[in-house]
Parts: sequence; structure tokens; C-alpha cells
Amino acid sequence: MFISNMSNVTIPSPPIDRLDTEGIETIHEASMTILENLGIQVSHERALELLGEHGAIIEDELVKVDRDLIEDAIEQAPSSFTLHGRDQEKDVTVGGDGHILRAPGYGPPNIVTVTDGRRSSTMEDYENLVKLAHQESAINCTGYNVCEPNDVDQEVKHIEMVSRSLRLSDQPLMASTYGEDRASACLDLVGIAVDDPELSQPYVAGLINTVPPRSLDTRMVGGLLTYAESGQPTIISSFTMAGASGPATLAGSLAQANAENLLGITIAQLSNPGAPVVYGVPSSNIDMRYGSLSIGSPESMLFVSFAGQMGRYYDIPSRGGGGLSDSKTVDYQAGVESGFVQAVTAFADIDFVLHAAGILESYSAISPEKFLLDCEAIDFLDRFATGYSLDEDDLAMDVIAEVEPAGHYLSQPHTLEHAENAFLLPELADKRSHSDWADDGSLTAFEVASEAVGKRLAAYEQPAMDQDIETALEAATEEAIHRIRA
Repeated sequence: MFISNMSNVTIPSPPIDRLDTEGIETIHEASMTILENLGIQVSHERALELLGEHGAIIEDELVKVDRDLIEDAIEQAPSSFTLHGRDQEKDVTVGGDGHILRAPGYGPPNIVTVTDGRRSSTMEDYENLVKLAHQESAINCTGYNVCEPNDVDQEVKHIEMVSRSLRLSDQPLMASTYGEDRASACLDLVGIAVDDPELSQPYVAGLINTVPPRSLDTRMVGGLLTYAESGQPTIISSFTMAGASGPATLAGSLAQANAENLLGITIAQLSNPGAPVVYGVPSSNIDMRYGSLSIGSPESMLFVSFAGQMGRYYDIPSRGGGGLSDSKTVDYQAGVESGFVQAVTAFADIDFVLHAAGILESYSAISPEKFLLDCEAIDFLDRFATGYSLDEDDLAMDVIAEVEPAGHYLSQPHTLEHAENAFLLPELADKRSHSDWADDGSLTAFEVASEAVGKRLAAYEQPAMDQDIETALEAATEEAIHRIRA
């Protein structure tokens, strides 16, 4: 009998790093030059006070910060944290080996479907996408603003969305960070839903976008401070567009984005040392021919790799990538671009993947069908990451000895034993013969996914919530809306 002396599993894939140690230090030093000598505008009084109290030089709203303050803040930021759901079994660790949080798209004002084509998104679309996110195993965070409902008043939209997210899913979630008022209102609702009004642990993450070049605006910094002081994680992200809001060269845009992120992280740590943060680089380039954003580009993938590498360098969880495409519909371009960006995201060891599924049209649209297709692509990548075993049964030397040359393994008991779990069996990708596919209607992937969306929504079951908590959440939602409109 053959006995293997090899390791019984394949090794983890090493991360895709495009910079050596000297390259990382070059970007870091360039960012320090920006922070110490050029400065970054911070349009928030309390943040300016915090920075000034710790030695920053402030001229009007332009802040210059010594590297020692930045590096001390980085040291205080945790290398990982757990984001908790209403259901404790849905808790997700962010940071550390093998842990990936994936949230859906964020902010698209349009929906693309087989039946309707492209149209403005509604609150019903939002609810349906939250239901899909709740059911798909590839997605483990409900997210926030999964689409931008155009049929709800702007002033109360954040309350309506977060309230629905809390009722329709029991996963960890995200919420509004657009100013102290909206952030506080959302955090209050989360506290009620998780039966922990003091938010004693992280339940909800907030996206903080800088305003390139070299600026942090009032509303975002207000949200940053509110979340940090409540112990809730912030995803601090410089959405630098190389060639528009950043230099046309990647190195210059990387240095600028890094500087903006580091200042945001510093503000969070000054307000609450040890507050969980995520280092985000969702940056990409513009297409110089049209002046349009290009998120499905190879440059976008280089930014993703940079995000993962710098997150590890600073020992802070990273954010980048996702199922990104500039395509206007669910077609070959959408599949190629999303597939490549998804793959680089996985192999760059990104910890927090926002826009993991559904995105089209350079963030301007989301498709429920593409949502499911992207989730299946994630399943492919996760299967690759799992690798395979090298134990005695998997090597199957006895089975190989039993099968004659030029024979087959189809009738072997070993084959039947492993038939259901040896290989990934995709639901949406069609693996049948051409004749079987044609007899079944010659459906495209877009059409197959559309049928799957209908089945998912029909099968959806709302997660349980304690009746007293649900009543309190509904009352708080109505009160918050009334207070805003009063």
C-alpha cells in the first residue's frame, strides 16, 4: 500500500505583492512628505482641535502632521476585530489569516435587470438586494445603501434603509456616516436591534471617503468621529482617480491616497485609541479618451494589490476590489472585468471587500442577476483557495491499481463516494452539452441568473427578531423620521 509522506493539504496561495520592501518604504516616505510638508485640508472643527492638541500645525484648515503622531496612531489601531451580527453565528472577523468580509455594492442609483433593462432603483429593489445578500453564502455582511432608492425622501433615506437592513437580515451591517446626525441616528437603531444600546462591541461599519486631492470634508469627518467614539469600525478610503483627483501616474496617486488614509486613521485614534479601522484604497484611473472612471481596468487591480500590501505593512485590515466592471450590462465585458478584479482581490489578501457583488457601469448601477453571478465567481475563488488533500483516500492509489489502462473510473465506488463533494458544482454556469442547453431555451447567463433571482426571493424567509425589540425598532424608526421632518 502506498503511503504519502507529503503534507496532507495544499499550501495557501501567497499574496500578490507588486512592491518590494524598498518600494513600500518609497510610498510611505512620499506620503510622509505630503503629511509633514504639504498638508491636508480638514474641514471639521473638533478634528482640528484634536490634531492641534497633539502638535499638528494648522493654517486655516490645512493640517501638517509630524510622522511620529501618524506612526503612533497606526500602532494603536487594532490588526483585527470582530463585526457582530444579530445572529452570533454570523459574526465575521476582519483581519487575520483566512478571514474575509464581503459586502454587496454601495450607492448605485440605477438597477439593471433582464426584464426592465436600466432604470432608477427603488426601495423595493433595496429590500430585494438585502434579501439576496442574506441568503448568499459568499456575502457575510448586509452592507448599506446597496442601491440608492430614488422613491424615498433624501432626508430620511438613511433611516429607512438601515431599519430594513436590520429587520431583513441578521448579518453584520453598514450604515450612514454622512455627518454626526445621520451617523448617530443609525447607531441608535443598531443598538436597539442588537439589544445593546451602548454598543459595547462592533456591530456596524461605516464607510469614510476622503475628498481627493488632500482633503477630508466636514460631514465625513463628523461620521468618522461618531463611529470611532462609539467603538464602531470605520473603513477609511481614499477614492483617488488617477488622472483626475490624483496624478496620472500610479505612484503619485498611491502616495496621495496613502497620506489621506493615514490622516483619517490618525483622527480616529486620537478620538478613541484602539478604535477599529480599515485601510481602504478603492482607487482607480480615468479613461483619458472620455474622462470617465474606469474601475474594471488593470490599473484598478494594481490599486487592489497595493491596498492589501499596505494594510499588511501597517498591520491594519485592508479594503479594496470587488466585483467591479464598467460594462453597462451583464455581458462578456462585465464577466471579464469583474472576474479579474475579484481574482486579484482574493489573491491580494484583502480583508474587507465592499462592492463584492452586482456592480456595473463604474458604480452607477447594480444588477440582481450579476449579484448572483458574482457570488458564484466568489465560490470559484474560494474553492481554489481551499486547495485539495493529499491523504491516502484522496491519492486513491488502490483505485488507480484497479482500473485497467484505457478504462474509466465512472463505476468505481470511490467515484460515487466523492461525486457530491469532490468538485464545485456551480448553479448558474452551464456545463451541459449544446443540445441540452438549446433544448432548454438557449438561455444566456443573464437570463439564467434572472430565473435564479426569482427563486431566491420566493424562498426568502425573514430572520426572527424578538417581538419587543421589533416593536422598539419600529417606534424608534418612526420617531427618527418624525424628528427629521419636524
